[in-house]
Amino acid sequence: MASESFQYRALFEYERERGDDIGLQPGDTLTVAKASLLQAPAPGPPGPPAYQDGDERSPRGWLHGTNDRTKETGDFPGTFVEYVGAVVPRSGPPSRPRPWTPGGPPTATGPQTPGGLCPSDLASGSRTEAVQRDSGSSASPLKTAENII
Repeated sequence: MASESFQYRALFEYERERGDDIGLQPGDTLTVAKASLLQAPAPGPPGPPAYQDGDERSPRGWLHGTNDRTKETGDFPGTFVEYVGAVVPRSGPPSRPRPWTPGGPPTATGPQTPGGLCPSDLASGSRTEAVQRDSGSSASPLKTAENII
């Protein structure tokens, strides 16, 4: 699978010198499209293509990419960054975190309360008996509904 872009980490601070430059702070993460590496002019006299597979690991000259911290897109010196790796495109829609549900997920008997007690056990006033029944012990003073809630 071919990668569409590469990620770099800034090693040094760089202040914008031209209008299409972007500033860097050490630790900034930058994303560079492979297409922009293919379009970069080769340094020196005309000759072989500027980019060959593997060149992304030792960038030279100017790169064109996006600073993930500032969201700015522009040029920055390749010698100020280190190669982090290829960006693997995600397939499908982005996943969304599931919201937290108080009391845990609903079950066939309804929502669960702390310690696995049924709401009717808490309302009946026999909290210790309910906990003892739940734990299988008749003399267990370690768990009470008052300690759990």
